[in-house]
Amino acid sequence: MCIPSYNAARTISETIQSVLDSTYADLEIIVNDDASTDETPVVVAACCDADARVRLYRNESNVGPARNWNRALKRATGEFVGLLNHDDLYGPFWLARAVHVLDKHPHIGWVMSAYRVIDGAGRSDHVTVRFPQTGEVSRSEAFRRVALLDGLGVGYIARRAVLEQVGYYDADAGPSADNDLFLRLAVRYPLYYTTFPHVAWRQYAGNLTRRWGLVEQVADCLRILRQAFDDEALPEELRAHERSCYTYYYQKVLDRARERLEQGDLDTVRQVILLLHTDGYRGWEKVVEKVDHVL
Repeated sequence: MCIPSYNAARTISETIQSVLDSTYADLEIIVNDDASTDETPVVVAACCDADARVRLYRNESNVGPARNWNRALKRATGEFVGLLNHDDLYGPFWLARAVHVLDKHPHIGWVMSAYRVIDGAGRSDHVTVRFPQTGEVSRSEAFRRVALLDGLGVGYIARRAVLEQVGYYDADAGPSADNDLFLRLAVRYPLYYTTFPHVAWRQYAGNLTRRWGLVEQVADCLRILRQAFDDEALPEELRAHERSCYTYYYQKVLDRARERLEQGDLDTVRQVILLLHTDGYRGWEKVVEKVDHVL
């Protein structure tokens, strides 16, 4: 189990403990710290002293999220590996369920769960479910769902060999690096999904995704969609989702741009619209009309 960390002294002890509390005990916890400037190493060191399954590694300098995630994953030695953000949580049965599924279904490459959204204090707000039922999700449906760029969830578990095959995270990716990885996983392997929320995503001011502005997020998402759908090797059954996914994402961007417009943030709106123009609209006429309306 991999927990990449950066300035996570306030939450990482709880995150580590949520993994240690798993009913599945045959595990390792690798914390790869990205040169934190707070007390994160001290907190993690105390966890290491308390349980030998926890190991701490530190980068000499800050390498950024995606590279740090890869460093953590590449230190894993088990057959199955997962990545949990330093402020998110596992439920006690998640690892056991994931390992059972992967053992029983060799063709499944990765597993994910619905997730609880919690605040900074750990209070539950709501549950997010991305698929209608528990069970195997085809490559086509998993790819389509990820390509909507709504965020599939946190706390995935995958076969280590599968992550090696797809090339881990794109080290140069920005806020949507997880979507990029999930798209590459979905191209090759079906997903197993459970609608029971075995994991929790902490949503608060310190979230990593909130460190990036809207312009950066849109630019990164458009890059990922182009990369996925411009791949000549992409199977036709997956390419068939291109129009619907782009249309959905453009509408979402325009809705967010409209919110910024109402807030008087004209500079952000101009930059976002410029990104859509630069992207060429991918030929979606209705989206062009809506962009012109916003302008």
